[in-house]
Amino acid sequence: MKKLLLTIITGTVFSACIKEAAQKEFDPKFVVEGVIEHGAVPVVKVMHNIPTNFVIDEEQLEALIVRWATIKVSGGGEEEILTLTRNDKVFPYLFYVGNSLKGKAGQKYKLEVKYNNDVLLSETEIPLYKPSIKGAYEWLDPEKAQPAVNVDNANPEANYLLFTKLDAQHDFYATTPRGIKAIDQAGKQFTVSMMRTRSILDSMNSSRYYTKGDTIAIKVSNVSATSYSLWSAVSQQGLALSFLNYSSDFSGNIEGNGAGIWYGANSSVDKLIIE
Repeated sequence: MKKLLLTIITGTVFSACIKEAAQKEFDPKFVVEGVIEHGAVPVVKVMHNIPTNFVIDEEQLEALIVRWATIKVSGGGEEEILTLTRNDKVFPYLFYVGNSLKGKAGQKYKLEVKYNNDVLLSETEIPLYKPSIKGAYEWLDPEKAQPAVNVDNANPEANYLLFTKLDAQHDFYATTPRGIKAIDQAGKQFTVSMMRTRSILDSMNSSRYYTKGDTIAIKVSNVSATSYSLWSAVSQQGLALSFLNYSSDFSGNIEGNGAGIWYGANSSVDKLIIE
């Protein structure tokens, strides 16, 4: 059976499903990764965590997903219970999405996750400023193209997260997990080269670059200073949400028996075709 070494932030998992490779005392927690973007419905992933360096096979990954939670998002006089959705091309395969409630810039949004007797709470806001961006790319050699993004740095209070994906992929993947603060950039514009980041489900392609014919989507998100600090903390541990091993040094902004991030974003997307 195929084994995967994972870097995960995920809550309670049955010991029969995993092999222990670490001696550190384990504190079971729920793990939440949720986002609400301006003009988009909320998306929330809820999992159970596993200790650092646990080895788990691909089939057992699904046992980590929390699929019977009741998840509510509210803000701006609206509220909605999110719907469980499945997509076998991403992980977690099961996640919760909204239908009618869409994020609005400048608005605060509360998250409530209920699972049996556990209640997890959080609150975030969507910044007003929407980044202005333009994508580009360069050939490093005949087989390797590297995208870049030019950001109009008009708002000194902006906090940027940068993502890319193939146009056909469902999820964006962070290219600079820690992000970039506008105040740290000299001048009204700056350009960032972007390495390719892959899902564990994309194990057949190990390249960190793109090739001729690829259509790439580049996203730059402006987040609050609080959300930026949370993502910086994740990056400093070499971790990625939804695949974050148990870490006593990171709790995020989730209240209750959980860890993770609930954040709001105002994003811009540009598409490139590698020719």
